[in-house]
Formats: sequence, structure tokens, C-alpha cells
Amino acid sequence: MKVLVTGGTGLIGVHAVNALHTAGIDVVTCGRNPTGIIGLSGISHRSGDLLDAAFRKDVLDTEKPDGLLHLAWQTKHGHFWNAPDNHDWHDASRDLIDRFLQSGGKRVVIAGSCAEYDWQNIPANTKLAEDAACHPATLYGQQKLRLFNHCHDLIKAGASIAWGRLFLLLGPHENPARFIPAITTKLLAGETADMSSGQQIRDFMHVKDAGRAFAALMQSDATDAINIASGDGHSLLEIANRLQHKIGRGTINPGGFPDRPDDPPYLVANTERLSQTVGFTANYDLDAALDDCIDWWATQ
Repeated sequence: MKVLVTGGTGLIGVHAVNALHTAGIDVVTCGRNPTGIIGLSGISHRSGDLLDAAFRKDVLDTEKPDGLLHLAWQTKHGHFWNAPDNHDWHDASRDLIDRFLQSGGKRVVIAGSCAEYDWQNIPANTKLAEDAACHPATLYGQQKLRLFNHCHDLIKAGASIAWGRLFLLLGPHENPARFIPAITTKLLAGETADMSSGQQIRDFMHVKDAGRAFAALMQSDATDAINIASGDGHSLLEIANRLQHKIGRGTINPGGFPDRPDDPPYLVANTERLSQTVGFTANYDLDAALDDCIDWWATQ
């Protein structure tokens, strides 16, 4: 089996590629390679712009993959939520998937997002299952959902497509402005880490587990939406306190930043489909994941 992976050098892509490669699958990555963090022997990379239709056609015609793992999208921190090119990524992704299936491709796995769900109307302390209402508030979520609806139609027509709805991540190589790196680096420096009230409950998954989950999806026959998450909820304040306890210096300042009015109080996944249908089990619990983050940021 040969799998074409877009976004294979990204935060979770490198771990998905590693898991597929370890399983004996022939992997080809494609797209831009700005970080170069992928370094596995035997992995080939096709450099080019996935928003370019000619490049997409050339890669599919040349590589003739059996599987497509599509992780690439606009992901610039603080920008991607309402970036205009979310429209371009929808159009390019739809074209890539359609071309792949028309050329005889057999299995598609795509990274969706918890941003597709209706964050403003989540019943109190209710984990989001895949059939929960979707009403995205951001352009990013809207275009992801638009692509999912197209894939859902393809599934009904007989295509083998799984849509991994990714929740929150933590781990090495995160943008330093994200919540856990921002708290961790301040504490490591012995400084005060400002944050919101921290009452928000969130579901974090280690990037290695997320990559492994997408690789497991590729090797399964599960279709339609499947949440990619830990299934465990923790308040941001609890996470900050755990970091401070582990690091042993610095302080946290809950309420140093105001809470955003549109921030959902509870955002946690129901992961029954991932565990029962796909058979996936995470390697990292929250403590192990935080330890890995601290160790990595301490070297930066």
C-alpha cells in the first residue's frame, strides 16, 4: 500500500508518517516543507504548492497512491480562524479528494476539526459525539464542515472516507504563543504566567497520539466523522497548576487576561468511536504529555 500524506511535516503529520512507516506502509509526503522536521529514511517528499491544481494533478498521476491522508490546511496561529484562504483550502482539498478517487484511489482520511461543532450551544458537561450539532462560528470551521458534507455525500455513494475531527493538541514544536507553551516557558524562566480565569474545560491530546490515531484510521475501514481526542476534560487552571507544580518555579496569574465572551465553557470529545470502532488507545495521559512538553521547552 502506498499512502500520499499532505501536511506530513507538520505538528501531527510527522507522527502520522512515522506510524504509517513503522507499519510497513510506503509513504510519500507532498506540499511545502518549511520546517524539515521529518527525517525518516525511506520517506520521499514532493515539494510544491497544494493550492496549485497542476501540482496536485502531477503528484497523483506520478505517485498513483492507494491511500490519501490529507492533513494540510491553513494553520497559522491566531490567523487561521478567519483567514480568507480557508476558501482556497476547501476548493483545493475537494479537488484533491475527487481526483484521487477518480484515479482509482481506495482510502481517504482527512483532518477535520472540533471547530465544526456548535460551540455556543453545548449542553452543560456534555461530551461532543460525532452526531452533535454542527454550526461553526469561524470561517475555518465553516469551510471544514463544507468539505465534510461533500465527503459525506461521497461516502453515501460508496467511497471509503474517514473524517478525523481533531480537538486540542499539546506537545513539542507547538507555536510558543499557544496556551501550554506560553505557560510553560514563563514558568521555566521563573516569571509570572498570565492567563484567563482558567475555568474553561478542555480536551488535550498529545501530538504523537494524534498522529498515531490518523495512521490507525488509515489502516481501518471506519468511515464518516470520528473524533480525534483524549476524551478527558481538564480546566485550563488545573493544567496551569500542574505545570507550576512540576516546574517548581514561577507563578501563574489566573484572570490576568479576560475570558473571551465567545469561548465555550466545556469542549470535550466523546471518543467511543475512536476507541471501539478504530480500536485506538492513547499512549500519553495528561501528566506524561505535560512532562514531555516541559522537557522539550526546557531545551529551546
